[in-house]
Amino acid sequence: MWVSKVNELIGSSPDGFEQAARSVLARANRTLRGITGIEVIEKRVKVVDGRIDEYRVRLRLTFDMAPEAALHW
Repeated sequence: MWVSKVNELIGSSPDGFEQAARSVLARANRTLRGITGIEVIEKRVKVVDGRIDEYRVRLRLTFDMAPEAALHW
């Protein structure tokens, strides 16, 4: 039996929302296995001196947890 888990992560980039989301996924892939979906929860921008300085995204990542038979404790 498989069980899925959901985590929310926030990322940012000066280059746009897509790059911010890609940075979250790249970082999550370093420690999570089996990511099966991403939902964009929120997009925001940081404004400095009347200009967009940073793009921010909040993502909900869904990933499968290993079945008990696959655990190696």
